[in-house]
Amino acid sequence: MKKILTTQLFLITGTLLILAGSCTKDFDSINENPNAATVVPGTNVLGRGIISSTNTLFGERLAIYYTGSYAGHTAAIGLGDYEYRVDINNSMWRGMYIAMTYLLDAAKIAKEEGNNNLYAAAMTLKAYDAQKTTDMWGDVPYTEAFRLDSSILYPKYDDQQTVYHAILSELKEAAEIFKSGGTDNIGVGDFIFKGDVAKWRKFCNSLRLRVAIRISQVDAATATAVISEILGDPASYPVMTENEDNAYLWFPGVSPDTEPWYNRLGTNGAYTDQYRMNDVLVSALKDNSDPRLSVYARLNNNGGYNGYKFGPTQLSDPVNNGNNVSGIGERFANNPSGFSPFMNCSEVSFIKAEAYERNLVTGDAEAAYEEAITLSCTENGIAGGDIATFLGQPEVAWDGGSTSNLHKIYLQKWISLFKQSEEAWSEARRTDIPLMTNIAKDYSATHNRPPFRLAYADEEKTLNTSFPTDVTEDDIFWGTQVWWDTRTGVH
Repeated sequence: MKKILTTQLFLITGTLLILAGSCTKDFDSINENPNAATVVPGTNVLGRGIISSTNTLFGERLAIYYTGSYAGHTAAIGLGDYEYRVDINNSMWRGMYIAMTYLLDAAKIAKEEGNNNLYAAAMTLKAYDAQKTTDMWGDVPYTEAFRLDSSILYPKYDDQQTVYHAILSELKEAAEIFKSGGTDNIGVGDFIFKGDVAKWRKFCNSLRLRVAIRISQVDAATATAVISEILGDPASYPVMTENEDNAYLWFPGVSPDTEPWYNRLGTNGAYTDQYRMNDVLVSALKDNSDPRLSVYARLNNNGGYNGYKFGPTQLSDPVNNGNNVSGIGERFANNPSGFSPFMNCSEVSFIKAEAYERNLVTGDAEAAYEEAITLSCTENGIAGGDIATFLGQPEVAWDGGSTSNLHKIYLQKWISLFKQSEEAWSEARRTDIPLMTNIAKDYSATHNRPPFRLAYADEEKTLNTSFPTDVTEDDIFWGTQVWWDTRTGVH
């Protein structure tokens, strides 16, 4: 990790030297430092891109306070609000574009090095970040972004359909490179899979499924073609099938390289910090006697499990006092060597189950659904007998209870996405499951769903003359719904 931080300094220094070169030809040769790096390996830049992505997407502010609250997974009990701060909002927008820039640079260097697997890995993660970015903000600069070499200072905003098609194209290119079976070494910068090309290949194709299912209700033809290609030819396009395939960044656990949630909540912090569990998730777990409850949440000071409940009386509601609201579970919040989850195999099985149940492609929806739950529970340390009991709960069992099978798929998928807050929020917006009508008190009188989107960065509105004029932002977090959010009657 420390080597990667040094690489960042090398990159910045290199930029400064290039700028200085315009003043005199002789400056570089006179002042050349034989001990300083002049060429940065592509794998180092990949590593910097992975760390930048992690710091933004899985940092406590975005993942717990903001999108965790919007997803119904976590909450900040101090004020119980949807905080908006210009500086933090700017930094989150900037953070995503910095990460994507590193990953694109890694891909460019990989091409120069003739390293096809490194190129494909960098493009896979860039596409991952691009989907997160457009899912959080909507229309974003993409096809003209990262084009300073072409003198594009004010990149245009692309609509989400354009961005999604570009993402699918990039992932398809990467998938074909992985399919070719090259033996290039991705290198030391691969902090996710430690150079395992087969796992990168599965991650790439699994991500293609995630992208496709997200747009399946607004661009069915594109989505179905992608899903059919992957699930119809598993030999050419393998996906994650077991927890060993999960795309997780595990931390060394020694300061300063400790897991982001631990940095805020570790040791005693998870008992006293304002970041706690959300009532929506805790209630969903309790309603079906879900064995993951004790893994996701800590016992509160009264010996039970409760989450923070948003609403107009949230600050005076005794249920919401600090002694009664559960902290985030040990596995997720109190392990310095913990993980940041980019994607897991449970999600892939839920995607299969949905695709089969909706007849997008042919397959056994029930088997895929039960497999998905089993993978999620197993990852969280639940014993086989307890998993079997849980699968028999009326509102969990296939064809059981009063809810449809598709509803069950959506709810259990949302539960399995704990600690992937942006993804859980996106799924809740796409499916409206679970139904969340309790809104933070400052907005509860005028809105009936959690935020639709993040507010655009103020610095972007001010500095990019291509900023669109047709996007409505209402009360900061609402207004124009993102492209694939087809819900009606929501505000």
